[in-house]
Amino acid sequence: MSGNAKIKEPKPGIAMRWRGGLAEKFGGQAAVEFALVLSVAMIVLFVAIQLALIGEAALSLGQMNYQGARFAAVETCATGDEVATYMYYIGSPTVTTPSSCGSALTIKIADSTNNYTLTTYSGATSACGASSQPSYTTGGCATPRTFGTQVTVNVTFDVTKGNILFLGQSFFGVSFQSLQTLSSTETAMAE
Repeated sequence: MSGNAKIKEPKPGIAMRWRGGLAEKFGGQAAVEFALVLSVAMIVLFVAIQLALIGEAALSLGQMNYQGARFAAVETCATGDEVATYMYYIGSPTVTTPSSCGSALTIKIADSTNNYTLTTYSGATSACGASSQPSYTTGGCATPRTFGTQVTVNVTFDVTKGNILFLGQSFFGVSFQSLQTLSSTETAMAE
């Protein structure tokens, strides 16, 4: 062979021609589609995270409320302040908000022994920052709750003060206005 002879290169196959044609024809389409799908997916993700945080706060309130009513029913000499302090202590950090020591919570305790006088506690108690369970009256109180006495505990959580709305009051048409306060009520009978 001489130095000027050219070696014939094989012709590209049909697959090579087809793929190369698509790349030239649809070069930026994938990036545009990805950007559109990503923006919608991120909105859905953020709304789902926001609703999960609100749901977790609602579950925390229910558990805190149940534990408070049970505590008041078992510890018949516990005062309203002691029940509220216990509830703050066992409450989830989501609703007791350690930075503000429960300023977003309102606890109402009604005791049929006291003719249903409603006692309301709002904000911090002595349980704020407590590392151990608070003490309470174990006996010898003036008017202990008798067997069958109803104790009703209502807990309200102000979501806007609780700092769990990271998306604000509305986000791309999804409104969280109706979720500004969460509430839970529990009644227990004294044992």
